[in-house]
Amino acid sequence: MKYNIDLANYERFPTREVKIGDLALGSNNEIRLQSMTNTPSLDTKATVAQVKRIFDAGADYVRITSPSIAEAENLAEIKRLLKADSYSKPLIADVHFNPKIAETAARIVEKVRINPGNYVDKKSNSTNKIISEIEYAEELEIIHERLLPLISICKEYGTAIRIGSNHGSLSDRIVQRYGNTVEGMVEAAMEYINMFVAESFYNLVISMKASDVSTTVGASRLLNAKMLEKAWNFPQHLGVTEAGEGEDGRMKSALGIGSLLNDGIGDTIRVSLTEAPEKEIEFAKKLVANFSERKTKIFTLPIHRPTYSVFHANTLNPLSNKFSQKCMLMVNAKDMQAVSQKLVPEIDMIVQSDMSYSDKIYINHIENQELIAAHKLVKAEDILSQEKPKLSITDDNFMIEFSLGDAKKLFPFLKKHQKNVCLLFNAVTEYPIGEVRALYKMFKEENLKIPLFLKYTLDSSLQENNIIDSAIYPGSALIDRIADGIMPVYIPPAKPDFEMLFSMLQSLGLRYTNAEFISCPACGRTNYDIETIAKQVKLKLSHLKGLKIAIMGCVVNGPGEMSDADYGYVGAQNGKVNLYKGQKLMRKSIPENKAIDELIGLIKENNDWIEPNFEI
Repeated sequence: MKYNIDLANYERFPTREVKIGDLALGSNNEIRLQSMTNTPSLDTKATVAQVKRIFDAGADYVRITSPSIAEAENLAEIKRLLKADSYSKPLIADVHFNPKIAETAARIVEKVRINPGNYVDKKSNSTNKIISEIEYAEELEIIHERLLPLISICKEYGTAIRIGSNHGSLSDRIVQRYGNTVEGMVEAAMEYINMFVAESFYNLVISMKASDVSTTVGASRLLNAKMLEKAWNFPQHLGVTEAGEGEDGRMKSALGIGSLLNDGIGDTIRVSLTEAPEKEIEFAKKLVANFSERKTKIFTLPIHRPTYSVFHANTLNPLSNKFSQKCMLMVNAKDMQAVSQKLVPEIDMIVQSDMSYSDKIYINHIENQELIAAHKLVKAEDILSQEKPKLSITDDNFMIEFSLGDAKKLFPFLKKHQKNVCLLFNAVTEYPIGEVRALYKMFKEENLKIPLFLKYTLDSSLQENNIIDSAIYPGSALIDRIADGIMPVYIPPAKPDFEMLFSMLQSLGLRYTNAEFISCPACGRTNYDIETIAKQVKLKLSHLKGLKIAIMGCVVNGPGEMSDADYGYVGAQNGKVNLYKGQKLMRKSIPENKAIDELIGLIKENNDWIEPNFEI
């Protein structure tokens, strides 16, 4: 199923232009940046001040939560004060649950976000009644009727709509038919798009968001594929929801957003960080800058359709299953001194530092405190040389470093030595994911099943730059599961940063070295300092490898959005916190100053606690 323009080259997907005030998105417009306020929306002074900071940081749009009619009506005063100070960029209202709120906001701001999972549909906690085909159709008719007033208002006021489908808040109706899947996310949005199109309303932006990177990417691609089938080209808003804070939050966002931008998908982005909103814009600008001056055609390769699963990351795509689903990490021996003691056991392969012919590659068997010479590293030219080959063909294991131009020439050798060869691929163009996709297609056609490692360079002294570079490549290839391992090469002033690499692998579900954290970026519904709490929870619980822990701002969306978390810390009212195990509420209205200790106690009660080897 085709989902973008060109799998081998970067080419931005041509979308229709959507008018959002004076700043349109889609078509030939630049990729727009946006963030969301986290102040109470009725605190006009604080909200106006924060909107100004976000715009000053470089945002094109700012979204403001509107949980009730009062907040929606207050958008008029916020907008008035902003315009009085010459801030005229578009505002967006974020609406859940109540169509009347959306209708109120649509008369005031330039765009309204609605969630198809809860705009009309309700989550049912009391029945598992199977919905018949007739009942399903009747519910769609009800939704359509409830949308008509909003559509009429948006036409009158020129207001745009975002249909924002979230993995954690799909309706029971959708989950019953499609499951809590990327198909469910896409179908929820497609139903709404059909209704808007039926009313000749096209000023639409669509989004697919999840806290899981691969789910976000798969759903966004599938949405594009489904829209292509209907000859629709509505622009997509990209983002990984509840990405978290710090390095991990930036890595998740860069992986999800960067991989989709790599595919040419996306006309506006929001980096969701549990930090001050203006910091989201700073990182978003760096991320988008990677795509602003890209060449659209580097080489021509015959990849008309994906040759591997692009919608479901749990599908194993590697050429070889020799290393199973665990992504291998190979490092240069000279970089080992930068590896923390905690991570030394996680390094899989170590290559001698000069990277020359006949270097030995060692397998790290830390439990035996020894390095086992496992492979010799050779260059493709040593095998392909017309002169007497330097390489004596024995039963030794080899890792061959090569580029795409060498691939076909190597086929005869590789077919004879599949069992004792690994490959180290060195991309040479500015669109390496296209090269890897072409390579994958070639190897599948030749039925070659050989472990593939991706070599890439990092050369910045700034961690944020290296996060973005790693996420775009090799991260985009790892999302598609078309490689078995990676080998970073650090060029000064870049310094080895293995915590960052393991953060990338963990964000993709390929390697777990710490607990996994998801935390929302906060909004006007959050009534505690979620940024500080998220850091404290992470500090005290990061050693619980294999657990997923959520820190959520409020009980409105928190429980739904943390649907796959093992434990949840969710803000309640009046400085209180609710604690969850999975989706089950276990502790209610805990004072905030006791909540983290109570969470640790809950984890211990369920035998998921491991004593840390550090002070907490």
